[in-house]
Amino acid sequence: MRHLARFDLNLLRIFDAIFAKGGVSAAARHLHLSQPAISHALARLRTQFDDPLFVRQGNRLVPTSAARAIAGPVREALRGLDAALDAATAFEPAQTTREFRIGVRLSGEMPRFSSLVARVRGEAPHVALASVTFRRRELVMMLANGDLDLALDVALPADDRMCRHYLGAEPLVVVARKGHPRVDGALDLDTYLALDHIIATARPYGPGIEDMALDRMGLTRRVAVRCQHAITAWQIVAASDLLFALPKSHAAVLDAMWPMQLLDLPLPVEPGGSYLYWHQAAQADPGLGWLRAIIVDELAKPA
Repeated sequence: MRHLARFDLNLLRIFDAIFAKGGVSAAARHLHLSQPAISHALARLRTQFDDPLFVRQGNRLVPTSAARAIAGPVREALRGLDAALDAATAFEPAQTTREFRIGVRLSGEMPRFSSLVARVRGEAPHVALASVTFRRRELVMMLANGDLDLALDVALPADDRMCRHYLGAEPLVVVARKGHPRVDGALDLDTYLALDHIIATARPYGPGIEDMALDRMGLTRRVAVRCQHAITAWQIVAASDLLFALPKSHAAVLDAMWPMQLLDLPLPVEPGGSYLYWHQAAQADPGLGWLRAIIVDELAKPA
């Protein structure tokens, strides 16, 4: 009934569109097909799988358990097929109008994405680039189904479906406002511990890497403020005597707009490394190979 030789592969792309868009009309717009054509394809899919696949719930078509079971493998197979077809054709950066979606955590977008955009569009002026946030537990799925082409993140647990390239690590620096009454161009550990601190993180609780390093030394610091973004922390530092630690490249971007004192962190902290991730099915994609090479070269430059 479902042997590949007798199966219309176009139906799988239509199934994927209905699953992703939640309805026949939305899938038709996405695929630039008529609504009757999508409805007819859905009827054929239901016959092929002997299952309704989608049932109406309000204004959406909700997948059945059978549809949910095949959705991931179908998307991964379609992605692999697209990559194989792309690999068979030449990729011309100067001519392509392709959109690339790069997964970037909120904290990692600021230091390098603007320079990456300039570099990419210098070679491929007609491309579109999107910086897309993601949940780590969904990263493999997003890379498999094409919601992301590549992703930048810290070291993640190994997964046979993902490839990765180590991009390097960078030190933390401490930021204090100019004119700080206790900090003037240098910072020792005693002063660091005596002052209050800011953490910038999307996590609602938990220690920073500085706190873990201090704990190994039997020491603690006082975190007086917790916020979600480095820009907010920078603004708070500018109007207070608090200290804030962040990666050197982040600090360089913000310091160019709002100068502060940038100081060496007075305790040993192992800098966290970053990686470039992509799905194994996209390994042979020439367009992504070109983009990966640019990212590796651009992010390897000193901050």
